[in-house]
Amino acid sequence: MKTEKIITFINRIKDRALKSKKIVFLVILLLLVDLILGLITRYLTGILPEQHEAERWSDERRMAQVSVFFTEDQLIDEDFIKKMEFSFGQQLILDGIVSEEDEKSGKTAQPQIIDTIDVSDSGSGEEPVKEENRLFTSCYSAQGLTTMKFEGKTAENVTTIGVGGDFFLFHPLELVNGQFFGGNDLMKDSIVIDEDLAWQLFGSNDVAGQMVTINEVPHYVSGVVKRQEGKMREASGLTDTVAYISYDSLCKYGTILSGRTKSVQLSEDGKTANVGGINCYEIVSPNPVDGIVKKDISDSTGLDQRYISVIDNTDRFSFFSLINVISTFITRSMWDKAIFYPYWENTARGYEDILALILLIRLVCRAVIILMFVGTVINLYRHKTWTVSGVVNYLSDKKYDYEVRLKEKKENKLKKKDEE
Repeated sequence: MKTEKIITFINRIKDRALKSKKIVFLVILLLLVDLILGLITRYLTGILPEQHEAERWSDERRMAQVSVFFTEDQLIDEDFIKKMEFSFGQQLILDGIVSEEDEKSGKTAQPQIIDTIDVSDSGSGEEPVKEENRLFTSCYSAQGLTTMKFEGKTAENVTTIGVGGDFFLFHPLELVNGQFFGGNDLMKDSIVIDEDLAWQLFGSNDVAGQMVTINEVPHYVSGVVKRQEGKMREASGLTDTVAYISYDSLCKYGTILSGRTKSVQLSEDGKTANVGGINCYEIVSPNPVDGIVKKDISDSTGLDQRYISVIDNTDRFSFFSLINVISTFITRSMWDKAIFYPYWENTARGYEDILALILLIRLVCRAVIILMFVGTVINLYRHKTWTVSGVVNYLSDKKYDYEVRLKEKKENKLKKKDEE
């Protein structure tokens, strides 16, 4: 009889030990999954450089990067952008926001002219140089098509992005050859093309300085950029060759697809251009209070929220932003605004969904670990073989034993000294 009880007791101990090992193994596995998914999250956010200009712009003050997208029924041209930026600059003054130099010298906000940054002399592969005493920087773009020719070769319906302002500051594409052109260039005849188009027209990617014609007008290749690859990039619209030209050239010599345009006469000889179609505006500005840049630029457009979509890129991949994506995961695909999103925004929205799912899995892992811990504590408490007074007495005994040992050590040291 005693033998059977002993065997039963031993088996019970084995079962508990085995169960404990399984729990520990599961906890370690869940922690490992959470860690790996965290590293994947950091990697995915890091491969979207166009979302991190606020971080690159200043290390000393809080900045915000905000994108404004306009619906296709709005006539958005350079005059609209200038008025919007003037209104935004006035709003910054009302908010008491000054440049970093003025902030250090103690100057208060005063009206000032805001120019764009000239990135034309940035050099191959180098960071565009930032001018001091600046409040904000910005860029704008329109999407369209052009036909480019070089000698006997023709590239028809090339996906073309007409850019203005400091576009390549926000979009640090990887240069293979040459350099970027700047928004302040007096001549608007520079273009940047990707490697595919370079090989298609010239049979080489070392073509900086070469001339192509767009609608029979000469343009010069300023630089060649590496093609952005990956399934997400392709799904976002980068399935064909891409060229970046000045917004002015796209209006005069290309076809704008991204918004409403109007025809304007350029000269007395009857030459015209279709202006408008700007569908994306991006800005980096000081952001002393969360959301103030997003609010101010939204108000500065003067448009109803039905005609714009304003996104704060600064924290779009943060914990709470992704929680919001999770909470609206089904309805966020139901879009009620006619907006022609550029490829970089489509890419960012795709990664938002992926990162939201990764966060959901991480939260489930953490919830399971917490539930297992709570369950273990409850189980131990229910089957406890101890009492609070017993624990107190045990600790008290341990303390007493420690003090006795410590006292004995001191006495032994004194005895050795006396003997010496």
